[in-house]
Amino acid sequence: MTKILVTGSAGFIGSALREYLEAKDIKVVSYDIKDAPDYDVRNINNLRNLIKDVEGIIHLAAVSRVITAQQQPHECISTNIGGTSNLLELARTRNGTLPWIIFGSSREVFGEPEIFPVTEKSPRIPINIYGLSKITGEHLCETYTKYYNLKIRILRFSNVYTGVNDHLDRVIPKFILQALKDEDLYINGSGEERFDFTYISDVIKGIWGCFEEIRTSKSPLDDFNLSIGTPVSLKILAEIIVEKTNSNSKIMFNPSRDYDVNHFYASPKKAIERLGFEPSVSIDKGIDLAIKDLKSLI
Repeated sequence: MTKILVTGSAGFIGSALREYLEAKDIKVVSYDIKDAPDYDVRNINNLRNLIKDVEGIIHLAAVSRVITAQQQPHECISTNIGGTSNLLELARTRNGTLPWIIFGSSREVFGEPEIFPVTEKSPRIPINIYGLSKITGEHLCETYTKYYNLKIRILRFSNVYTGVNDHLDRVIPKFILQALKDEDLYINGSGEERFDFTYISDVIKGIWGCFEEIRTSKSPLDDFNLSIGTPVSLKILAEIIVEKTNSNSKIMFNPSRDYDVNHFYASPKKAIERLGFEPSVSIDKGIDLAIKDLKSLI
């Protein structure tokens, strides 16, 4: 049975991925600080014991929220950069065949793009601590591939969402819960900010495609943007949610935050061609699924 280590296995993406992989008869070695305080990617001794006999590593553990990273920069840097460094070093120095690594990155590495849609070749100029931590992780992956023969794939996630299993203070679940309770929906900014929101099931299938590709490809390093590629403004998003929930909520506006990216959408073309990535959940369908799910909390 194929055996892989998944860091961040109790997180939003990690828990969905673990369930998907286990359904495919993949043995998952779970590693998440939510399960045990010692299961911290900064604990290099614990990690050393767990990667001895795995075929590969899917590294998702991170301080994963932009606002949390901005408020706790040291926690973000020590976890996202230090944890990634630990995994790369342990993989490099393992006896026998070296494990492959899939590194979970973010659209935040691109910062505020000037040309759309963003591709894998677009400039990476992050504007916040979280983006800085992720681009540093990418650079470490590139360096360890170049000098230490590790096989690595970088996957950049773009506004991943779902229902009850999501972080409930993120924009889509937060708006839905507020609308279901007829509370006002507050947008940080003008409402014209545009993003491509990618439903969790599409993201998981993209990771699976990368899992299959990295096991068979001879290419030492590659990177992919996992996104649906169809942008929607926050104002339109809020209007769709209000309409679908038959809510009396009003759409209100707060000042924008200087560390937030205002516009982002990426082309999934490379992932479609190389990973068999087929994003199929439109924003309209995804919101319907999230509403149905979140109604259980009201």
